[in-house]
Amino acid sequence: MSRFATPNQPDRPPFMVWNLDLNEDGTTPKDKSFIRLPSVLSQSCAIRFRILIGSTASIDATLHTNYPLDGSPYARTKFHQKRFNFGSSQTELICEFRIQRPGPYQYYVSYKSVDGSDDDRTDSISCATDANPTLDRIYRAFKSRRTPISYFLVDPQLTLAGKPLPLDAIALQSVSPKWLGPMKSWSPHLAASSKMGYNMLHFIPMQQRGGSDSPYSLFNQLELSDELFEGKTTAEQKDQRLRETLLEMVHKHRLLGVTDMVWNHTAYNSDWLRDHPEAGFNLENSPHLRGAYELDAALVKFSRDLSAYGLDRMVHTPEDVDRLLKAVDEHVVQPLRLWEFYVINVETAVEAVREAWDTAAETIPAEDQLALEKLSGDERSEWLRAYMVGSNSHALSTRFGRTIDPARTAAVLRLLAHDDKDSAMVQLRGLLDLLNLVYYREYDADVAAIRTNIGERVKYERLDRGSWKFGKPVDSSFQIVDPLFTTVEARTEGVPDDRLHLANNGWIWGGNPLDNFAGPQSKAYLQRAVIVWGDCVKLNYGTCPQDSPWLWEHMRQYTLRMARVFHGFRIDNCHSTPIELAEYLLDEARKINPNLYVIAELFTGSEDTDRVFVQRLGINSLIREAMQAWDSHEMSRLAHRHGGRPIGSLAIDCLGEPGVFVDDEHGAAHIDAVVAPLSGSLPHAMFFDCTHDNEVPAQKRTAEDALPNAAIVAMTACASGSNRGYDELYPELLNVVHEHRRYAELEDPLSVGLGEAKAKLNRLHAEIAQYQEVHVHHETEYVTIHRVHPVTREGVLMVAHCAFKGAPSQSHFDNPKLYGTAVTLEFAYRLRPEAGGHAPVDDSVLHGLPSQLEHLAAPPIHQHRDDRGMFTELRLPENFGPGSVLVVRTRLIDFKPNLDWKIRTCADEATARLTLGALNAVLYRCDAEERDTIGEGVYDVPNLGTLAYCGIQGWYSHLKHIIPNNDLGHPLCGHLRQGYWALDYVSGRLHKYSEYYPEIAPLAAWFEERWALVKRVPNFLVPRYFALTMHTAYQALVRRALKLMPGKVVNSSRFTHELALTSVQLLGHVNSAGLRPISESKADCSMSAGLPHFTTHHMRCWGRDVFIAMEGLLLATGRFDEARDHIIAFGSTLKHGLIPNLLDTGRFPRYNARDATWFWLQAVQAYSLHAPEGLGFLSVSVPRRFPDGETFVEWDSDEAYSQSSTIAELIHEIMVRHAQGISFREWNAGPALDSQMRDEGFNVTIGVDFASNGFVSGGNQWNCGTWMDKMGSSDKAGIRGVPATPRDGADVEIVGLQKSALRWISELCNSGRWVLDDAVVAPDGSRVTYSQWNQLVHDSFERYFWIPLDTQDDAEYHVNSALVNRRGIYRDTYGSSTEWTDYQFRPNIAIAMTVAPELFNPDHALVCLHKMCAVLAAPLGMRTLDPLDMRYRPYYNNSDDSSDALVAQGINYHQGPEWLWLTGYYLRALLRLMRAAVQKKGEEAESALRTVYHELHANMVNLKHHIANSAYAGLPELTNKDGAHCHDSCESQAWSSGCLIVALHEISQLEVAVHKVLDSHA
Repeated sequence: MSRFATPNQPDRPPFMVWNLDLNEDGTTPKDKSFIRLPSVLSQSCAIRFRILIGSTASIDATLHTNYPLDGSPYARTKFHQKRFNFGSSQTELICEFRIQRPGPYQYYVSYKSVDGSDDDRTDSISCATDANPTLDRIYRAFKSRRTPISYFLVDPQLTLAGKPLPLDAIALQSVSPKWLGPMKSWSPHLAASSKMGYNMLHFIPMQQRGGSDSPYSLFNQLELSDELFEGKTTAEQKDQRLRETLLEMVHKHRLLGVTDMVWNHTAYNSDWLRDHPEAGFNLENSPHLRGAYELDAALVKFSRDLSAYGLDRMVHTPEDVDRLLKAVDEHVVQPLRLWEFYVINVETAVEAVREAWDTAAETIPAEDQLALEKLSGDERSEWLRAYMVGSNSHALSTRFGRTIDPARTAAVLRLLAHDDKDSAMVQLRGLLDLLNLVYYREYDADVAAIRTNIGERVKYERLDRGSWKFGKPVDSSFQIVDPLFTTVEARTEGVPDDRLHLANNGWIWGGNPLDNFAGPQSKAYLQRAVIVWGDCVKLNYGTCPQDSPWLWEHMRQYTLRMARVFHGFRIDNCHSTPIELAEYLLDEARKINPNLYVIAELFTGSEDTDRVFVQRLGINSLIREAMQAWDSHEMSRLAHRHGGRPIGSLAIDCLGEPGVFVDDEHGAAHIDAVVAPLSGSLPHAMFFDCTHDNEVPAQKRTAEDALPNAAIVAMTACASGSNRGYDELYPELLNVVHEHRRYAELEDPLSVGLGEAKAKLNRLHAEIAQYQEVHVHHETEYVTIHRVHPVTREGVLMVAHCAFKGAPSQSHFDNPKLYGTAVTLEFAYRLRPEAGGHAPVDDSVLHGLPSQLEHLAAPPIHQHRDDRGMFTELRLPENFGPGSVLVVRTRLIDFKPNLDWKIRTCADEATARLTLGALNAVLYRCDAEERDTIGEGVYDVPNLGTLAYCGIQGWYSHLKHIIPNNDLGHPLCGHLRQGYWALDYVSGRLHKYSEYYPEIAPLAAWFEERWALVKRVPNFLVPRYFALTMHTAYQALVRRALKLMPGKVVNSSRFTHELALTSVQLLGHVNSAGLRPISESKADCSMSAGLPHFTTHHMRCWGRDVFIAMEGLLLATGRFDEARDHIIAFGSTLKHGLIPNLLDTGRFPRYNARDATWFWLQAVQAYSLHAPEGLGFLSVSVPRRFPDGETFVEWDSDEAYSQSSTIAELIHEIMVRHAQGISFREWNAGPALDSQMRDEGFNVTIGVDFASNGFVSGGNQWNCGTWMDKMGSSDKAGIRGVPATPRDGADVEIVGLQKSALRWISELCNSGRWVLDDAVVAPDGSRVTYSQWNQLVHDSFERYFWIPLDTQDDAEYHVNSALVNRRGIYRDTYGSSTEWTDYQFRPNIAIAMTVAPELFNPDHALVCLHKMCAVLAAPLGMRTLDPLDMRYRPYYNNSDDSSDALVAQGINYHQGPEWLWLTGYYLRALLRLMRAAVQKKGEEAESALRTVYHELHANMVNLKHHIANSAYAGLPELTNKDGAHCHDSCESQAWSSGCLIVALHEISQLEVAVHKVLDSHA
């Protein structure tokens, strides 16, 4: 019996929120450039846009979209605004709204940004009067900015027979209405299409046709063709009959209807052109076409008069073409004198300049004169041309229309000819000849293009047997080239001829479809580059209805009539339809038919250009053609490209996370939802086996190939299409103009041609629309496609034997081995056209080739077993030759159909009892921790390497990248397919940890249950279900962890979630490193300083690290018990007045840190402030590891822990011992304690100079008692035992921590809450109260640490001017043995600024903060040394074996590498001082707060990206220069995360104020 009862699966899908993370600048990621939102009738959804706070676009971010947020009618140009808001997140902005209607939508983001300045990141302050860029920045003027427009497309919701029709289920058939006959006789044809399994019919245009009788050359767009009706019928009666027919299609035959829309041209004889010739491109509105028209008219005359030139009208050979072209040049081009359209008339120009010489007073500006004098040669000529022509533009619209500016030319000639008019006129002629030379060259190039284009067209039309002019004479009926212009007859007299000459439509090979080739910028008509449709006039819409009101309204009425009747449009020739027009007309159509299904053919030659049309027009499916494939390999590529995901794809469910949608439309109601990322995709495809304008298989391949071609298309995961006649095996492509026979009425369409097989394929195509996992395989002439349902794992497998021309009839085929799969035959056919057969001759009815559809016997299906398990071998039937198709159904044996649901359930129940300690074991554990505890190490994945963690996080760090990218080729996926070792490892270690944490046992059982089911699936599916199981478990574990760590900061955003989880990551049990020598619990936890290096034994638990990290990792996360344990454990080892640097479980603690004690005191202060017990903690009794606080005793002796002190007593003891002076030699000093240290380094001295400043100071040049504790270890470099940074003296951060402690104790004394002595005794025996000591430090700090900007002020401070390297900063130390190091610029200042801001003069502090920002702040961390310092070495390499004393064996650990924990203190200091500064500004302050908020978060953008992508799911100890990865760094460091959490907590307080500002501006 199952240990966990699987709940019932919900009937309705969840509310989906599709999330799109925008780029830092608010733009849409490039891989999301095409976004298609699925539209499901039974599922509600929303779209969410998300921006990281701190990104460039995060100030006043507002989404603008033409999606009607207010429910109003859609208007493309009406953009609705919706502000991004904080929601429940402190670090992210979101903007979301419901999606309730289909269509194409646009959006962009507007925001405000602060003007940048070069001073922002440079040390630009050199004197007290200089502005502070860091502070100044928040008062700079905002600039409003916006992103480019992006798009998203919402699919229409199609229904048929009351059920949803997914786009991938569409099986469409194209039909020609005129071949169907009168509309009243369509019913048998509709029934036949329905029987054939089609669910959508596409009608080529059924409007009245023009003079050519082409259905795509429409005479009247507003009336249906007369031949579709019997008797005299009005336009309204025709429309009514069409509506009735469409209703019959839907309700009786289960067919939806789509019609062609022809918008970009009209028939040359459309009657309305006589009234509205302005609707075309004529010589009046497009005068640039005049030259092209004159050439066209001359070619028409040339064709008529060809015999007069002594030329044969028949063209048989390329030589005939050459003779024809020479005649064109001689009798057409040369007599036309087209060059006159290009050049300047020299005589006219000279006369105009001569006149201007006497009348114009224009002179050349001095700068132009200077430019002219400097130029020579071609540059001079080009300058003169540009100056003389001036603003006179020319588009080849008139002969000699190109002119110069007489006044400007006269002015320049005065300069060149020195005011000699006659000389100037001579020079002018020369200049004009030079100018005209360029124009003659332009003319020559165009004439060459004319010759080439005419020649190529003649060759195709006269020499290609497939052309309609082949074998025809050149005469008025079959002109040398088709005319590019039509001349219409005016209905009234007095209409200018220029208005009646209209450009015909066509297309240009390789042209940019977004360019209007009839526009003034194009020479396509003149150069004869247009491959013309002589029966169609190109329509001149302009770009908006105002440009051609009558035409736009006419086409609008046409569009609305069709939208009222049909379920969809096919846009004919979409790529050459003006995109603004198509947008307008589709918008109008969708107003009355919101679920309009739009398909289109696009021949742009560019996926990017295709995407422009798809996005702007809302094209739901792009037509793709199987007949474009030239062999079986290309056929398989097309099938693979046009849809589906690989079989075994990682579950999309893994991408979703539980979340909440805030529904503004319903009172800001919170709706439980699944939030999943939006994925970019290719435009959806409609894959045709053959379109109505493709040659059929019998022409292009072989008749046999019709069946395999159709099967491949039907099995492709997209919409499918076909053409009436394909299934009946029509022998050739039918000419839509000249063909007048009709379709045969088929009583039993299943018995004709492909009938029975195609019907099954169509129904199968619709049935498997949800079978979105696809495998396409090509082998010789075989194409195999396997479609599988992603949840049930039921599948359909098809093998097609292609029959391309010239392909061998016998090809090798490896029988598929389907592991763990049962196979049943669906059908098998072979198409056998009659050898040499021809379609029956019939003048009235269309017939196909005679053929036989042969049923093939069931193939042999055998089950075998090998080392991979049981498999079914599928063999091909006998006689499976070219033209054969086999379809089988597949089903996984012993598979649980609801396995996805089973895996995703009960995870919360399995994790419900887990403690945070248990979660550490389940989620994390480095190799050393694991070996120390259960004796096994981290998992090693072949070709990938060892995981970061033994726990779930180790796997998930890879899976979180594998899943969204569906990276089935990843080494981990390959390893999972090879065996179950990973599965056994995951559950095996959990069983072992159950000994330490019994609450893990249910989770181990949960995994075992699921692994048992996963092991029953074929190996290729193991990665999918492993990923789904691990994702489900991981999400449940994270939810459990966050539930156990309550608090605003922890639960405010993804970023703080990730930071808080490092608390779980870094606190765990290891046998060798507890908090006490003998633990009362088998699973007590201690904090690791960092992973993976500081994990076990004495190197795990560091005094300063623990207490620097404590406030963030333990207090902010609500882990007060663990914080208390660590404070007490370290406090119990107090010795010599010091907290140990290394705890070593209390056995052999080491006291070589001067700062650990002060960080411990800061942690006690924070704990007392935040923990529920408050100041009561000060009275807690602590057993003393060393009873007298001085003498070492063994940890297991009777004396150890025999005495106790309260926390308050420990605090007082620390202060007393420091006041009196500390001096001792480390216990067990020597190589056994520290093999690197010199003997002098074991001597520890600390004291207080009460006579001068009250600072705690200590150390010597041979030890390093602060966090910058790197000891030299290289003999080669001569630095063994030489500290890199002794920092002896008074360290700025220790002084700050000392001041914080003194302030706190003084406050306790003053309020009567300090029960001990309120004073210490100085070395001279005097009594100093805490208040006095506190005041002394306060009064001394600025004098001893500030380095003034002006050298003249040095006398007021303790400054040795000769040693100052940078001014306007606080020194790092005071009183060190090497005085120059006191003046080094380091980030330790931020610690003091944070814990004791009262020490700092605010103006000085702001100057210093700017310099820290400019000099020390790095992408992730803080540079530990000023880059100008001679010791600055930013690359840490602990393995450096050089003799360089500044880097050998990592001696530069703190001499430039960038440490992250200091970033937290830096941000806190920045927040406190900047907020205090802006609040002094009065009314300006509040508006500046949001900039402060932005600036703070901007510093964290890189940190957010890092932790989100880190294999260790943490923030590193340090980086090398400018954020570069450091191999020797800990990948997850306690204080790095802890300090940032505290910073975020303090920033959250600012968030409240920012909300107020935003609300006031709303």
